[in-house]
Formats: sequence, C-alpha cells, structure tokens
Amino acid sequence: MSYNNLSDLVGARMDIARAKADQRMAAAEAAQQRAGLRIEEAEGFVRPTKQEIAQVRVEARALGKQLADELRARGASLKAGR
Repeated sequence: MSYNNLSDLVGARMDIARAKADQRMAAAEAAQQRAGLRIEEAEGFVRPTKQEIAQVRVEARALGKQLADELRARGASLKAGR
C-alpha cells in the first residue's frame, strides 16, 4: 500500500472521528443545558407546608360534600317530577 493511500485512509478516519466527537460534544452541551433548566425548576419548587395541605384537603372535602348535596337535590327533584 502506498503512502498516499495510507495517508488518505488515516485522514478519512480522523475526519470521521472528528465528526463523531463534534456530535458528542453537541449532545453533551444540550444535555447540560437541559440539566440546568431542571435544576432551576427544582430550585423554584417550594414544598407546601402541612397546614397548607390540610387546608386544601378541608376545602376539597367541603366541595365534594356540596356537589353531593346538589346531586341529591337534583335527584330528589327529578323523582318528584315523575
């Protein structure tokens, strides 16, 4: 094999390796950027206190009872209308 052919093969392999390395670097930079965004999002999250959770549960129960009462009233009015 002549020197030119060997040199061409090595050059081609180097070009392929550079292209792959560039792709990996681009993927790594994108992953780093996504990770940074996730970190910012996580830092902005504030866990609700036990009192806030309890208040939401009380409100949800009250709303559920109100909806149940309204459905019972509607069912009673439909039965009365028959």
